[in-house]
Amino acid sequence: MSATSADQLAGNLRIAPGKPCPHGLQSSRQDWASRLTVGMPAHDLAARLGSLYSLCGESHRLCARMALARANGESLDNPAQAAVALQQETLREHLRRICLDWPRQLTVPVEAAHAQSDMQALLRHSPLLQSGALPASANGALQHWLAADLLDMNPAHWLQHWERRHADWLSDWCAHTALPLPRLLQGCRDRLHRRLAHSAVLRVHAHTDELQQLAIDMEQSPGFVLRPQWRAGCAETGSWSRLHETFEGALTPWLRLGARLAELVRLALPDRPGYSGAQWLSTGSVSTGPQAALAWVEMARGLLVHHVRLDSSGERVQSCRVLAPTEWNFHASGSVAQALATLPQEVDAEVLRDIDGLVSAWDPCLSYELNLENAHA
Repeated sequence: MSATSADQLAGNLRIAPGKPCPHGLQSSRQDWASRLTVGMPAHDLAARLGSLYSLCGESHRLCARMALARANGESLDNPAQAAVALQQETLREHLRRICLDWPRQLTVPVEAAHAQSDMQALLRHSPLLQSGALPASANGALQHWLAADLLDMNPAHWLQHWERRHADWLSDWCAHTALPLPRLLQGCRDRLHRRLAHSAVLRVHAHTDELQQLAIDMEQSPGFVLRPQWRAGCAETGSWSRLHETFEGALTPWLRLGARLAELVRLALPDRPGYSGAQWLSTGSVSTGPQAALAWVEMARGLLVHHVRLDSSGERVQSCRVLAPTEWNFHASGSVAQALATLPQEVDAEVLRDIDGLVSAWDPCLSYELNLENAHA
């Protein structure tokens, strides 16, 4: 498969800054899951979805397994092992975004090469990328690496400061720490630390009745999984919308970047229920009828939801719907679309930096291109 056909299969975002919602942000994503799973053996579903959405394959496999188990009235095998796998995939995804994408998206071109070199050098020494599965014995090495190369302080102490002071702490840390990551965040602070109109923070998984309504919408409303709504409006999801998250203050794009870093630190700490390690990210499932269930997983980019209905034998898939975080965050009337509408239509280097910053803060799982039709370039 050529790169072009792969891009077409994955879809992309078309961005037109300065255009009012819903004209400034369009997604070409398609609902492949529902097309490629009908009638297939149920025991193959998790592997197929994990392969189809390979960027966060472990999260999709787990979500599908949970939905299938619940649809059959069963429990998930070894949930503790699943929690560790989810923790490690999320850690690695956060680290890739921070070390590989942020230098390119958050710096001016003249500084990008130097920033990329610095961050890639850090990444090469990370215990997270040294082997496939991170053994429990490596947790100490991971915390030591965070302390020495990323934070310049004890990770647990860094997290405590973040929880107490959020924006003030992130500002102080960036201004007074001479390591590549705080320098990178300091460089984009003025541009991205501003309040913008945004959608509600998605916590549908906190309410069983709302999960039941979500299941109905996913299964019965055509196109819902590509343009979802919660409480009759748009919503956004990410590291800042976790079920255990207590921060309720105003979120700027810069603080969303801080929330991702905070979650990286939190996931690297020892297990503590509802607070850190493998017990931070929440998962769950609910029955939505005979041979049907909805499952959800807090993954790197936000909340992932699968709805599965099996045939009467319980052995084949009658329908499967996948609702990914990107569809919430990059909805044509969602948070990013609202922010893009405030930018000038004249696209220059400054506007491009603003677009890159917004995209990085909300983090889609697909590429974007500028749609300058009817706009000035």
